[in-house]
Amino acid sequence: MSTNLSPINPWYVCLCKPRREALAVRKLEEQGYEVFLPMLTQWEKARAGWTKRQQVMFPRYSFVRCGRPEQSIGPIRSTPGVSGLVSFGGIPATLDEATLAAIRSLAERQAAAVDEKVHPFHAGDSVEIAAGPLKGLSGIVSAIAEERVVVMLSLLGREKAIAVPAGHVTLT
Repeated sequence: MSTNLSPINPWYVCLCKPRREALAVRKLEEQGYEVFLPMLTQWEKARAGWTKRQQVMFPRYSFVRCGRPEQSIGPIRSTPGVSGLVSFGGIPATLDEATLAAIRSLAERQAAAVDEKVHPFHAGDSVEIAAGPLKGLSGIVSAIAEERVVVMLSLLGREKAIAVPAGHVTLT
């Protein structure tokens, strides 16, 4: 992050009110600003199994720049959902295009990696059975199928591969 104002149409770091990033983005876009709110896709255990959920990569922060050359950054701080611009010594902090492109790329790669799978397990993960007759037992994932996970459990002093519904397994 730099405080150099020389770039034409720089990206500014916007501080949003807690859990109001989506509102801030919508209101800034309505005013003609270009806004980037990087998101992470994560797995979340739901009643029906595992679901993908998006959350803000940098809670309370988004990146904004003027959509037109004559547009001022002044109205940003009075936008609903916005606390203000991050500043150092009274000078708004800016982000160069390369850094912003790297953040975009990271968010896209992370989302693509999560989208490739139907649940969050990898072979070798330590897991616990959270439901069903084997509830409370721990083991290691040995294989993964679309709706089931094969877990190596130690039962009666022997290692045994047990296929368990993916919704019954949690990471430890």
